[in-house]
Amino acid sequence: MRQTIRRLRLLVALFRAVPPVPARNLVSGAVLLAVWPVLSLMAGPGEEGAAFVTAFLVALAFRIALRFDSILSHLLRELSRIETVLTALLIGLGPLALLATLDDPLWCQRAQSAWYIVLGAMFLSDMLAGREDMAGRFWPMAEMRPYLAPLTRSMVLFCLTFLVLNETLIRALPPGGWLVFWAVLPVLTHVALSLMILSVVEIWDRRD
Repeated sequence: MRQTIRRLRLLVALFRAVPPVPARNLVSGAVLLAVWPVLSLMAGPGEEGAAFVTAFLVALAFRIALRFDSILSHLLRELSRIETVLTALLIGLGPLALLATLDDPLWCQRAQSAWYIVLGAMFLSDMLAGREDMAGRFWPMAEMRPYLAPLTRSMVLFCLTFLVLNETLIRALPPGGWLVFWAVLPVLTHVALSLMILSVVEIWDRRD
């Protein structure tokens, strides 16, 4: 009983320590929730899929644009200016162009799963090779270096969890319901990542 109470207290303390959600994490979701109902009403019979894809691409464009500065800063540390511009354009415009060409709601939904697969595979590669490269890029701060190894393992589990969640909701929810999930996904991700980091630091420090 005491052990359970301690764990509950720790969980409450971790939730209290979660930093506020950055405002930019809310923008794409707000855009999606505003655009999707309007496009659904304007869509004619049989055009619901086109309304879904259009609303998703508009929100995705906002999400990419709001993170473009951080993408550029990461790339500039490793690539030349020309390579940075080309890579940034590929990262920014590539997914939008591909999904617009495919024009299929299911591809939009599966694009989120593809992101978790690619990101999880990169962390898994590091974990199996005993590297901490990806974690070092995500958390370059000096004070995070002692935790990079457990964070690498945790990110593999994080990506797998959200991959399963996304695939489950694709099957369980109607398209509009999944769009609501995608709209609040940045908030869920922020809270889950913050709790994961706080938990890793707490557990790792107790080992020492």
